[in-house]
Amino acid sequence: MQWHSLFLIAVLFPSVITGGKVLESGGNGGWTHDVDLAEDYGVKFRWRNSKENDRQWLIMEFSARASGYVGVGFSPHGGMDGGDMAIVWRGSDGPKILDFHGIGNAHPHQDSKQDYELLTYETKNGWTTFSFKRPWDTCDPKDIVITDDTMRLIWAYSDSKPVIRDGNFQASYHGGIKRGAKSVIIADGGVIPPFPDERPDLYPGVKTWDFRMDNAIIEPQNTTYFCKMVKFTDLSKKHHMIGWKPLIQKENRPNVHHIIAFECQVPAEELHLFEEYTASHPGGTCYTPNMPPPWGRNCVSLALAWVVGSGGEMFPKHVGAPLGQPHGGATYFMIEMHYENPQGETKRDSSGIRIFYTDQLRKDDGGVLLLGYRHSPFLLIPPKQDNFLINGICGSECTSRMIPESGIRIVNTMVHMHLVGDKIRMRHLRNGVELPIIAEDNYYDFNYQQSRTLKNEIVVLPGDELLSECEYKTTDSPKYIVGGLATHQEMCQIFLFYYPRIPLSQCTSQYEFHDFFKGLHIDGVEGEVLKPLHMPYEPSLLPLEDQDKDLGDDAKELEALEEGISFKSVFNLMNITSPRSLRGKTVGKRLEEMSWTNKNGKELERVWKEGRQYQFCSKPGLKRVILDKHIINYPQITAPLTKERSPFCSSERSSSTRIATPLIITIFSYAFYNYIMFNILK
Repeated sequence: MQWHSLFLIAVLFPSVITGGKVLESGGNGGWTHDVDLAEDYGVKFRWRNSKENDRQWLIMEFSARASGYVGVGFSPHGGMDGGDMAIVWRGSDGPKILDFHGIGNAHPHQDSKQDYELLTYETKNGWTTFSFKRPWDTCDPKDIVITDDTMRLIWAYSDSKPVIRDGNFQASYHGGIKRGAKSVIIADGGVIPPFPDERPDLYPGVKTWDFRMDNAIIEPQNTTYFCKMVKFTDLSKKHHMIGWKPLIQKENRPNVHHIIAFECQVPAEELHLFEEYTASHPGGTCYTPNMPPPWGRNCVSLALAWVVGSGGEMFPKHVGAPLGQPHGGATYFMIEMHYENPQGETKRDSSGIRIFYTDQLRKDDGGVLLLGYRHSPFLLIPPKQDNFLINGICGSECTSRMIPESGIRIVNTMVHMHLVGDKIRMRHLRNGVELPIIAEDNYYDFNYQQSRTLKNEIVVLPGDELLSECEYKTTDSPKYIVGGLATHQEMCQIFLFYYPRIPLSQCTSQYEFHDFFKGLHIDGVEGEVLKPLHMPYEPSLLPLEDQDKDLGDDAKELEALEEGISFKSVFNLMNITSPRSLRGKTVGKRLEEMSWTNKNGKELERVWKEGRQYQFCSKPGLKRVILDKHIINYPQITAPLTKERSPFCSSERSSSTRIATPLIITIFSYAFYNYIMFNILK
């Protein structure tokens, strides 16, 4: 019965598939994405996506300075463990491609189901270049599904040839240099068209406006926010900003974390001050007592945001952001530079932004809307959590009052968290029915925050509710984390670029004061620090001159205090008054003494979600939209969105089940027949 055994093995362990017909030439072009890492890593990527028979496919070309094996693939977080990869080399009978998966950091294991098809292969001038295709969803649980999320490309290469033994890849170690990982957006939403300074023939009449820091001081500390005022001077007629790109000083790339341009809506009586600021003020540390008060008062609406890893942005051809206050935009802009400097070296920086603008006006005026959870220490994340969710709400009353009946159309999104951010999404509700997700990243990478242009514009109507969900992973954090400006603190923000432009700049929320402490089993707190935080928040009790203003971010308020209250210690300045068992302790002490587990973390998450939230609905200049209810509940979702299963994979599984079941029955029936006959004849 030896041949029966061999047949059974052949059924359960398919033979090696080396792809279809391999053309030993240099690719078929049509690439829409390009990542060139030749200078630093000796590798280059090009790819495009296609749809065939209702199935999404990736066609990728990869080049490496190697003459032996070359491996390229995808990983959840940039390492071998859980990775999905193709390894290519020239064997004795020609080029080969094999599909592998990573388990730990050991040699990868060959998949029983092979899903990479080798298209081309070429070795030339010390480079190996090949192209392949694979479905976005291979239906193989050992493969990573390609999505609109941030994906980690991984690679390794060597001049040696591999050996495959029992499905295991074996070869000499490629070394620490000939390997790496790079975050990219595989989907087409991450594509940036050529910039006008690269292809002026595509953008006739487009002008450039550069603004840079002027040797700004990067302080010898972890986090520095440096602000400077700039002026747009081409005011003779209306112009549209149509895109921008970062201008990062090369030696300071590790230090520049983000650049934000805030529009300044300047009252006539203060115009002379802003003229002086742009003419003679050198800029300085933001949100401190020496920052001119009109900056923080007038410059709060977002014009653009660049965050580490982004290559810039070009708007859709029918949308532009107006420039010049007389033309519906802004003339003065406050530029906020966020520097991270863990090495503690004093540096100088002249990084900035290049704006592309034109007087050939686009059809629609666009704007930027900020949603999420407010900058506040009340964005609190416990330690030792596999997954902890913070919810931000843009409620129906805010959208009803500020969005026109015809709605707004979202064309571009950018999501933003800090170091322990893991997943982020924006959910969209209409009358309790959940619509398709607006923005999502399930593999968030703090060092790669590229915006995404939506393939299909999304309409938001008055009365819609927008839910921001930020998930954090703090398994390696020994202490609780609070929201704030510094990288080691956290944020939960989603930026939407939309049209037509409306007078709404922010729609955020924050857990209601009493319900926030209820989740921590604290009934009462007191402390002078609550005054600058305006907590508990009751707009009607604010001074008359402040009642038409929305609260500024707590982060900036606390940074600007004369006392220099640190976000890190803000809960140490709140004293617990009840229950009696905790009286005399600070909130910070209570947080440090709590024995945090995933279980009580999930309970805290549940209490906060079921509790109330403050709603902040702001016009430009932090003018408060007067709401009937400034305290809202998490919305009722009567029809949640269901994630559709891939119809192709469903049919493939059904088909393979239909084939496998009779085949297995046949095999075992035949084996049973042999067994009976052997015993009868015996």
